[in-house]
Amino acid sequence: MKIKCLPDDFYVEEKVNISFNQSGPYAIYKLEKKFWDTFDLLDYLSRKYRLKDIGRAGIKDRYSHSIQFISIKNLEKLDIAEKNFKLSFVGTSPEPITINSLLGNAFQITIRDLNQKEIEYINQNLKVIKTYGFPNYYDEQRMGSGRAQKGFIAQKLIFQHYNGALKLYLATPSKFDDSKTRRLKKYLLENWGNWQKCLKAPYDLGQFRYPLHYLQEHPKDFKGAIKTIRRDLLEMFINAYQAYLWNETLKKLIQNRKIKYFSVKYRFGELYFYEKLSSAEFNYLRDLVVPAPSYKLTLADFNNFSNSAIPTEKHKSKSHYAEIKSAMEQVLSEESREINQNISLKDLKIHLGIKGLFFKPYERKAIVLPKNITITEPMNDDLYPKKYKQTVSFFLPKGSYATILIKRITSI
Repeated sequence: MKIKCLPDDFYVEEKVNISFNQSGPYAIYKLEKKFWDTFDLLDYLSRKYRLKDIGRAGIKDRYSHSIQFISIKNLEKLDIAEKNFKLSFVGTSPEPITINSLLGNAFQITIRDLNQKEIEYINQNLKVIKTYGFPNYYDEQRMGSGRAQKGFIAQKLIFQHYNGALKLYLATPSKFDDSKTRRLKKYLLENWGNWQKCLKAPYDLGQFRYPLHYLQEHPKDFKGAIKTIRRDLLEMFINAYQAYLWNETLKKLIQNRKIKYFSVKYRFGELYFYEKLSSAEFNYLRDLVVPAPSYKLTLADFNNFSNSAIPTEKHKSKSHYAEIKSAMEQVLSEESREINQNISLKDLKIHLGIKGLFFKPYERKAIVLPKNITITEPMNDDLYPKKYKQTVSFFLPKGSYATILIKRITSI
């Protein structure tokens, strides 16, 4: 079975909460795109059209047909249509688009190259998900800075290995990069240290130009070069590593509870999925809120979360605190052995001197129950003769990943 054979096979539309008026300073636009990474496209718009103060809610995958919303401050009505994207004016608002504007995402995902047995499994798995939901893991998109399997950029930043962090970002090719990016990173790796030659790369440098220009003027100041990287990208580096640690903590909680599970491989190891749950297991997971690893989360006194990581009253349970504490300690212990350096919650700090750039504490529900799940009847697959395709539609709250749901329903 296959997904994302065509951009239209993975259709996603943001659902946002926006208020409009006639005199708001923020112009709201609908951005429809294919074959564009959200960050790359926003960087392109800011450079070509000199757009500033672009606000966004979510990040959409390059290999999808996606509709999302952005805000631009003090911009007159502007409509743009270029290859693989279209920007359409919607209205004006008193507030910019932010992650807080996002309610969730509606998906229509076509699964191809199916045989009859796979169709039966998918439909059986969907019935389980409708009843019990699925673990609310982060997927690989969240961990893009670790795709090269050489570690996480934020991991390097924690230990102030700035040269290594920059090399991971600029010059470590990954099989998951597109071909142009792989060639560019390979060129930069071959010429690492010769910044003038790096800047003359026979490829579009895109956002890489900023740290490379800085290094041309300050050849050994890798920390300074990192500080030229866009803030939202630096935040993504942190989020990637934090998400990985959160995933590992949830896995430990499932494992330690002795909930029956099976493993599904992904680029950063394995994910644990359950089948049917007992009433007690379902109630436990449904009500479980897992805090994100952060230096502001003190395991020595686990009942005293920082303000952003306090579970709501209905979730408070000392036994749950103890279980989360134990699971997180196990994860960090295993991580220390893996990277051959001691790492604990207090080490999850970034020393770049950029205000507000740190491992932020937050809470995340352990499982998600998707809404409005439907699936089409099997149809002949126009791309794979003698095989079938089905399209599954559903709504997920913000922060939950459709690709995790797909991993769950296509696991056999």
